[in-house]
Amino acid sequence: MKSSLCLAACVALLAGCASFEPAAPADYQGPTVNVADQVLPVSGQLVHVFEIRRVDGRRLLSSSIATLNANQGRGFSVTPVALSNELPLRPARLQLLATTQWAAPILAMTHPTCQTEGEVSFTPQDGRHYRVAGRIAPDECAVWVEDIESGQPVTSKVTGKGTGR
Repeated sequence: MKSSLCLAACVALLAGCASFEPAAPADYQGPTVNVADQVLPVSGQLVHVFEIRRVDGRRLLSSSIATLNANQGRGFSVTPVALSNELPLRPARLQLLATTQWAAPILAMTHPTCQTEGEVSFTPQDGRHYRVAGRIAPDECAVWVEDIESGQPVTSKVTGKGTGR
């Protein structure tokens, strides 16, 4: 639980000084495909975040940072902010994250949390639509990319320890 608090504090500090890049390299001129993050409200104080953190090593502005920034000063209330990215139509390495995000650090210290992060291979297909999906439960925290229309995973799953409750 304390690691989530530390993560939130570090993210807040680094968000102001870190540089972010677009999902497609600056010199890329070809077609792209959209991959949407998901930030799912669980309660007025908790959201579950499933996002892309990096594409081929490029650090992206993430939904967890956008949600944190949009909700600063709101006390024990959190409103989700979900971003999406345009990825080139070519194989890529994605760093995915699944995490619980509480409205205030004190809530993260006193409630169940999880965070799972890892890298997957992804080859987008032209004309398809994708989202980062996942599961946060007592027994498992997992994240993957899925095809929106079929609901089927198109990457391997990154899994980790659940919330324990």
